[in-house]
Amino acid sequence: MSVPADSRDDWAALDGAAKRARVLRVAGELFARDGLDVPMPVLAEAIGVGVGSIYRQIGRKEDIVAALIAERIAVVAGIFERAVDEPDPWAALHGATFAVVAAAVDDRVTHESWAASSEHPDVLAARPRAAAALDALVDRVRAAGVLREDATADDLRLAFRAMKDVDDLGPGGARRLAELVLRGMRAPVHSR
Repeated sequence: MSVPADSRDDWAALDGAAKRARVLRVAGELFARDGLDVPMPVLAEAIGVGVGSIYRQIGRKEDIVAALIAERIAVVAGIFERAVDEPDPWAALHGATFAVVAAAVDDRVTHESWAASSEHPDVLAARPRAAAALDALVDRVRAAGVLREDATADDLRLAFRAMKDVDDLGPGGARRLAELVLRGMRAPVHSR
């Protein structure tokens, strides 16, 4: 990731909110691409500031990661919330599931939003909205009579947690896992 030569001067001119936004934008891009193990000096260089500037603005790396995970959880919650309002409940669940799979496979931070067991307040605050939205979507599909009796939102949560690892086994693995889970959740269609 290239940093403009005058980025240190730009940094000094930014207010606190703009500095935070820059740290999160650059960290989000860097961590999504390279994973969460990127060292703070690499992040600081990508932003065009010293490590101390990041600590003064946001705090520890764990705080940056938690803020990014909370953002990704909010995006996923939005996907599920919009799906609840779609006319065909099964198509909505299907589409939302594959949207989340695509996001997680392409973005290591999104995957971590499912896998992280963070007790960070930002992450804990973001999770209930996403959980409620997924539960509401699954409940809507169940009310339409499309789900097996024993199918739950937890079936999807398990798949979402495993996506990146499954995709690492071969291209398309996460999508295939999602297809299998959805197929297993769907109520059997009885021919008459």
